[in-house]
Amino acid sequence: MVGKTISHYEITEKLGEGGMGVVYKARDSHLKRFVALKVLPPEKIADPERKHRFVQEARAASALNHPNIVTVHDIDQADGIDFIAMEYVEGKTLDELIGRKGLKLNEALKCAMQIADALAKAHAAGIVHRDLKPGNVMLTAEGRVKVLDFGLAKLTEPAAVSSEDSLVTEQPSTETGLIVGTVSYMSPEQAEGKKVDSRSDIFSFGSVLYEMLTGRRPFRRDTPALTLAAILHLEPPPLPAETPADLEKLITRCLRKDPARRYQHMDDVKIALEELKDDSDSGKLAAASAAKPKVRRWLPLAATAAVLLIVATGWLTWRTLSTSLPPQRVVPLTDYAGNENYPSFSPDGSQVAFTWNGEKRDNRDIYVTNVRTAGKPLRRTTDPAEDLFPAWSPDGTQIAFVRSQGSQRAIYVVHPLVGEARKLADLSPIGHSGGPSWSPDGKWLAVAEWYEDKTSAIELVPVQSGVRRKLISAPFVEGRYSLPSFSPDGHFLAYALDSGGGSFGDLYLLELGADLMPRRQPRRLSQYAGRFFGITWTPDGRSVLYGADYHIDSGGNKSYIWRTRVDAPTRPERIEVTGEGANYPSVSRTGSKLAYSFRRSVSHSDIWRLEPGSPPVNIFPSTGSEWDPQFSPDGKRIAYVSAGEGSDSAIWVANSDGSNPVQLTERVNRGRGSPYWSPDGRWLAYDGQSEDGHWDIFVIDAAGGQPRRLTPYPSNEQIPSWSRDGKWIYFMSTQTGQAEVWRLPANGEGKGEQLTDDGGIHPVPSYDGETVYYGKAGGLYARSLAGGPERRVLESISINAYWPVKEGIFHIARARSVGPTALELRFFDYETKKSRLLDRFQSGGAQKLSVSPDRKTFLFSGGAAQSSNSDLMLIENFR
Repeated sequence: MVGKTISHYEITEKLGEGGMGVVYKARDSHLKRFVALKVLPPEKIADPERKHRFVQEARAASALNHPNIVTVHDIDQADGIDFIAMEYVEGKTLDELIGRKGLKLNEALKCAMQIADALAKAHAAGIVHRDLKPGNVMLTAEGRVKVLDFGLAKLTEPAAVSSEDSLVTEQPSTETGLIVGTVSYMSPEQAEGKKVDSRSDIFSFGSVLYEMLTGRRPFRRDTPALTLAAILHLEPPPLPAETPADLEKLITRCLRKDPARRYQHMDDVKIALEELKDDSDSGKLAAASAAKPKVRRWLPLAATAAVLLIVATGWLTWRTLSTSLPPQRVVPLTDYAGNENYPSFSPDGSQVAFTWNGEKRDNRDIYVTNVRTAGKPLRRTTDPAEDLFPAWSPDGTQIAFVRSQGSQRAIYVVHPLVGEARKLADLSPIGHSGGPSWSPDGKWLAVAEWYEDKTSAIELVPVQSGVRRKLISAPFVEGRYSLPSFSPDGHFLAYALDSGGGSFGDLYLLELGADLMPRRQPRRLSQYAGRFFGITWTPDGRSVLYGADYHIDSGGNKSYIWRTRVDAPTRPERIEVTGEGANYPSVSRTGSKLAYSFRRSVSHSDIWRLEPGSPPVNIFPSTGSEWDPQFSPDGKRIAYVSAGEGSDSAIWVANSDGSNPVQLTERVNRGRGSPYWSPDGRWLAYDGQSEDGHWDIFVIDAAGGQPRRLTPYPSNEQIPSWSRDGKWIYFMSTQTGQAEVWRLPANGEGKGEQLTDDGGIHPVPSYDGETVYYGKAGGLYARSLAGGPERRVLESISINAYWPVKEGIFHIARARSVGPTALELRFFDYETKKSRLLDRFQSGGAQKLSVSPDRKTFLFSGGAAQSSNSDLMLIENFR
């Protein structure tokens, strides 16, 4: 093509070649100037519809008049060749200039500001670049940025990721695998083939800016598939320590996985960059990033007294600093239905691998979750066998685990992001003895084996090649080995030795030589620690952490995380903050985070949505407990109680289907319950435990705010309800020494009045406001507010699962003739004085019935049963 003339463009040299065609330098004979001529292969525009889109978008791009955008001059066809003529820019692409170490801070900011300005202009015109990368950004000798290839992205979308929205654009001819360059800068939604908007460009911009500062791509991996997986599930490596904090925050926000959490407009990014550039030019930014604590090097002192003074001062300073350290904070790492166990930190501490039996609780597989960003975990295995005890390799490229099915057991490894699992070695079929532990060099896996000849051993399994080696063995009568764990330097191996038939064991330490062979006899580090649930090391190698139900201190069957020193053995220390039920600890490489499994066996309550004719549906399928639901007067929202760890609980409000939950009251370790809407839907009354330990009635704005206490009595007041006219709040009170029904003005003015004298709980006024219903032994009762004796309305009823309406009372009762868990939804008609069956269903219990305004949907809390769940917890600032 060089030397050929296309239309009035004389081609002088070839500039580049890629998957979408060839770019030439050409001379425009009409205007006497050089242009860049992109010649498009005929097969790319053979489809009339695709050609129409190409022409339309190219015209839109040519309309962008901006100094940082390469101008499109012409789109034409000559001699059967389709081409685009655009501004010729003399300079280098950004990827040529970045280099291995990246750009200087001031240069990077200057360049980034111009790119942001160009994108802001395009976005304002409704154009999304879709392929922003250093190869599509040119810099002139004067430092002027020119962004290339606007409007071409859709033309270049084949079906690699989806039928319409994949992206492979022009690449340098030296690039192997045309998708690699573009994939590295894709947004997560673009990588998944979803619809993209301007926020996708913001993500790509964050990737480019990251590379400008570091010289490396934030998500680059060895293959396109691994790169895509990293974009979807991983965070980029930390920026250099000298990166200003505000710039780091800007990049982090650009690279959020969720588009809603990124910058929403490129104009905002541009303004933030301009402020950073101003601070950089004034020296403020550099000063802020360079301000590091100086370490004073003390010269030798002649006087002993002075030395002692320094030591004393240092000790006092240490005490002051230690008391100001950030507090340890325990937060949930997972909260899925089912059981999550056996956490293992990735080497960089950003991810945790674990075993989960899934939402349906049907099979245990290996999953990976991100520590810093909440979201759905990445499932890494799908085999019908059970996959247990994941262990992350030291280089972060593999996860080893045990696959078990019946008597078949083996060690497998799998990549953290993509690919199938690979079997390394078979294990003895006799039983579980914990998972594998990687040697620090990543060449060996230590495993504990139990053999049919009634011996036990700890062996080394080669990861790549070699022969299995036995480190230590013993007959069952001396004990069974389990849970081997290499020290960080590989000089020791900690393990458990059970000498009590699965009930009593101790922690041992085996010293290893350079060849990983034992040097001395094992040393015991604990005494009668009980059953072991996981062993790991602190990063400094001085202590071992383990889960155990330490019989002497805990009375058995109470698993805690324990710590014992290796260099100076002492009595094991219980890590109290983890709580009872903690096991299988894993410490991040920096030692600042501790992940562990937390097992609980509790009475569990859920909120169920019932539409007669269909089975009840759990609208909050989590491992927490929710109860006391009530529809708002318009039926669009529900109020309910949700409990966390221990006895703390809070009032929440959500949409009627359980979506968009919002916490309304503070969660405290006292109690909150029984929310009830005011007739206008503006307020919620509820009961809560006050500082003095008594329960009181509170009122809070349903939109949030400070609660108002209504009952300052030295007794317990609970379970409020509101009259239909909004003037009264009914409740149960123990002022007389037993539970009775009371009421007081909803505005808090005036005294309360007692309505019953022979006991009563769970009061609800009638629709007409003339009667109050309440429960007590024997069923549901009613009393006229005009006076007179109480009367029993219903016998067979859950005394707090009823809801009066104008024509009668909806209620739930046991169907004992059908089965112990069978319940019936019934309606008692005031006119006929009869109760008719509406639906029958199975549940472990039913409380606090609520009916939607159209009477088609019913809510109740129940299904209470003793259940065992295990979640992963995370301690931040662990020490």
